[in-house]
Amino acid sequence: MARRDLKRSPRQPLAADQLREAAEQAVAAMASSGVQAPPGADSDALRHWHELQVSQIELDMQTLALAELQSERDEAEEGRERYAVLYDQAPVGYLSLDAEGGITRANVAAGELLGLPRDALPGRRFEQFVAASAQAVLRRFLAGVLEHGQRGTLELPLFDPRKPGNGGGEGRQVHLDVNLDPGARKFRVILTDIGSDRAREAARQRAFQVLDHMGEGVLVCDANCDIVAVNRAFTAITGYAVEEALGRNPRFLGHPGAHAPGYHADAMQRLRTEGKWEGDVHNRRRDGTPWVASMSLTVIHDEQGAISRYIGVFSDVTARRRADADLLALSRDLDARVAARTAELTAANRLLTMEIAERKRTEAALFQSREQLRKLAAHLESVKEEERKRIARDVHDELGQNLLALRIDISLLAVRTGSRHPRLHRRTQCALDHVDATIRSVRGIMNDLRPAVLDLGLQAALEWQAAEFRKRSGIACDLSLPPEAEFAAIGPEVEIVLFRSLQEALTNVRRHAKATHVAIALTVREGRLTFTVADNGIGLAPEGRAKSDSFGLIGMAQRVQALGGHLEVAPYLAGGGCRLTLCIDLVWS
Repeated sequence: MARRDLKRSPRQPLAADQLREAAEQAVAAMASSGVQAPPGADSDALRHWHELQVSQIELDMQTLALAELQSERDEAEEGRERYAVLYDQAPVGYLSLDAEGGITRANVAAGELLGLPRDALPGRRFEQFVAASAQAVLRRFLAGVLEHGQRGTLELPLFDPRKPGNGGGEGRQVHLDVNLDPGARKFRVILTDIGSDRAREAARQRAFQVLDHMGEGVLVCDANCDIVAVNRAFTAITGYAVEEALGRNPRFLGHPGAHAPGYHADAMQRLRTEGKWEGDVHNRRRDGTPWVASMSLTVIHDEQGAISRYIGVFSDVTARRRADADLLALSRDLDARVAARTAELTAANRLLTMEIAERKRTEAALFQSREQLRKLAAHLESVKEEERKRIARDVHDELGQNLLALRIDISLLAVRTGSRHPRLHRRTQCALDHVDATIRSVRGIMNDLRPAVLDLGLQAALEWQAAEFRKRSGIACDLSLPPEAEFAAIGPEVEIVLFRSLQEALTNVRRHAKATHVAIALTVREGRLTFTVADNGIGLAPEGRAKSDSFGLIGMAQRVQALGGHLEVAPYLAGGGCRLTLCIDLVWS
């Protein structure tokens, strides 16, 4: 029914939590109906299976809701089209005026009253169709409605060019019923011809044509509630012909016992009091088939205010109400199943909660263990570095001094035996050569343990390491360092990590890379240090990193992570060399 469709409120969509809850209930109902999770599944699999079922049901519910929404939109569009037809073919004239009295919209009846096709009316002022003697009255009337916003009525004569006399061309009288749309500042005008029997008859004919072409059933009753008119849809829905319905009370259509006592009496009381009533009425067709009518009743009053007509508009909603009843029954059955499964789900949730809590405790313990291992590794590196430093110092202080003293003594002996004991002199010179070789070896061991150049700063240590690498390997090595002032931001812990990482990287290049060139670069920008070692060798294949006895990269990564940084190894490309990048936040470290 057009009027009921236009007034229908939009469907309220389900919120995300409501949709989720409904889906959870549906999954619970599935379990009670025999749909179970895969046997032998662990808690993760059960949880994953449950989420898949819930997501699928949510998707189905959303699809159903979208289909219902589209159906409602189609019904609303159909109602809007019916409203447009009713507006255009209404038996009375409809006009829309702007704040200045200009016509913005009109229907067919308004065009006939004003003597122009309705499409020619927009853009013209309504005042030009009013007799000159009444134009000032119309302007004051519209200004008052615009100021106060209250509905108003007015009767005035239209302009008739065939009567140019003193009456100002007055023609037939029209009745104006004006409402104001405050938001749009527009007038809605109902224009009724009250001065022409021919026009009233034409309006009645149009009204009957509109009623006969409506899809909803229409019946008109007099003040005694006897039917005086019906339309074609009435016959199509009820099965009763027009002559069988005229003069009878609409109660003959009813289904006895279908409503509670007093239902019809209460409806009539509200209709007489409020002027309208809407609701469902259970009826029987002529062949005895029961059906449900969605009924809208309205009263028409005469000039004295007494009820002169009852107008009923209805449509057959039997299938819709049956579907609503089935849906309600299904909902109740679903509620019962959900209630039956609540205890089992509660127990399962309790066990799942306990399992989750236990897993969280295990994960926390594992994280704590890993953190302890990381700290232990960092501590071991620190202890190892301190031990290297101590051993290097002891070797220098003890063994180095003893070797130096021994060399001095042997040198003196060699000087004294030079001319008198040639044979002893040769043996002494040989011993002196062995002592020099031992001193060089001790110096190499000390540099491997902790180069003394580290005490001169990171810049000197990196330059020394690059020079040693060139000398020992014969591989070209480029070193790029930031300005000397940038080294002030690098702490001792970071210095030793960079030096040992470079030492490990160059050792790997010399042993495995088969490279001919190495590029070393250190940059410090906005508190972030980046250290890169790149070669043009055969590259570091993934299987080479996973060897059980390869701890070089692991050690480098542990040292960098202990300072809050990370180590990156460029993706492997056969023959494309290898690039290691250390990134450390100096502020954090």
